[in-house]
This record gives sequence, C-alpha cells and structure tokens, in this order.
Amino acid sequence: MNITLLGHFDIASLFALERVMRSMPEHDYSVFLTGDLKSRGDTDPRLAELATADGQLCEQLIAGALVGQVSEQLVSPAELTGPNSPEGLKTLAALEPDLVISVRYRRILQPDFIRIPRHGVINLHSGILPDYRGVMATFWAMLGGEARIGTTLHRIVDGGIDTGPVIDINRRATRPGSSYLSNVIGLYADGCDALVVATRTLAAGAAVAGEPQKAGGQYFQIPGSDDLDRYERRGLYLFDGREHLEFGPQN
Repeated sequence: MNITLLGHFDIASLFALERVMRSMPEHDYSVFLTGDLKSRGDTDPRLAELATADGQLCEQLIAGALVGQVSEQLVSPAELTGPNSPEGLKTLAALEPDLVISVRYRRILQPDFIRIPRHGVINLHSGILPDYRGVMATFWAMLGGEARIGTTLHRIVDGGIDTGPVIDINRRATRPGSSYLSNVIGLYADGCDALVVATRTLAAGAAVAGEPQKAGGQYFQIPGSDDLDRYERRGLYLFDGREHLEFGPQN
C-alpha cells in the first residue's frame, strides 16, 4: 500500500513512525512532520526545558544512536503544515495514498483531506479515550493519579479532536518513579504494534472495526505553571536525562 505518515518533530512521534516503517517494510511511505518542538515558545521555562531535552533525543534518534539507522524519510522529512489548504489537498492527492496514519501530528484534519485516502485516516493518541483527549494526555493522567496510562488507536472521521471510533486501546502501568517523557515513550511500542495489526488487516482487504466512543471524557490543553507546580508537589518530574534507556540496545 501507499501510506502517508503524519507526525511531529518530537521523540515519541519519530520513534513511533520509525517503528511502523521498520515493522512493515512491504509498504511505500511518505512522511510529513509538523514543526520543531524546540522552537515551540512555551511560556513556562520547565516546558521549554522539556522541549529542549526532547529535541536532543530526536537528534540522537536521527543520528542512529537510539535504535540504529533510521529511515531516510525521517532524516529528510517533508512538511505539510496546511493539510486542508488547496495546496495540501493537492499534495496528498498526488501521492494516491491508500491510508493515512497520524501520530502526534499538530494539525486538525478536515473532511476534504480525510476523504482522499482509500482506507481513511487512523490516529494513535497517547491517552486513553475518551477520558484524556487533547494535549499531553500522559501528563494529565499522571497528575490525576491514574494507575494505568495508555494509547488509543482510533479513526479520524471528521474535524473533531480525538473523537473518532476506537479501534484498540493498549494500557500499561503508570511509572511514577520515571519521568513524564519516559512514560510517554514507553507507551508507543504496544500502540505501534496495534497500528501494524490494523494496517495489515486493511492491506489484506478486511475491514477494521471501530467502536464509537462512550460519552464523557475531557479535553486537556498544555499545562500552565500552576499545573506544573502541582505535578512537582506530587514528586513527579518531566524529564531526568535517562529517557534514552527506553529504547534499549540498538537494533
């Protein structure tokens, strides 16, 4: 299949995209990333420090220091910052994608875009839906004292944010003794494996079932300084320089 991968320049997204391509070399990929996390301009310096640490891990990944040599599409990705614009729609249509996979992409896709790929768009969200929609879901789950965190694989069917039918949810125990960034990275191996199963099912010509999300849940935004203070008072921390251990030995 022709698969278009949409991601962001952060370590969890790059790791996930690389794992997908490495797991399914039989497909053809185009990769588009939004932005550079290091230039995000957060107002709280703790988030800026997190962004810098994340960016350093991205550089290590691209250099082959975390998982071995990575795909050329990640070394020299393209940008698709206006996916719903006429130019963005033309770019996607020219690729004739069978499927679009989104992992941490920072744009809200609209129906004209979603209709182009033959099998639609599926998204891997770093939170359990519908309880944790939006940004930094793992942070909010850890702040809320959740015993388990996870990823949700779901379809994107309209312009809603993290609202589409759920294909699969993978859960794991929260590790409050490890950083927020370590917990996030640790989610993606199982989440990507579920994504691979769904993709191969579609490639085989079978349908991938999705269940409508239950009512309720909450949408979260980037935490403010007060939220970060509460996080630290719980003995939690955003990063500690040991996050590279999440990748294990080079493959």
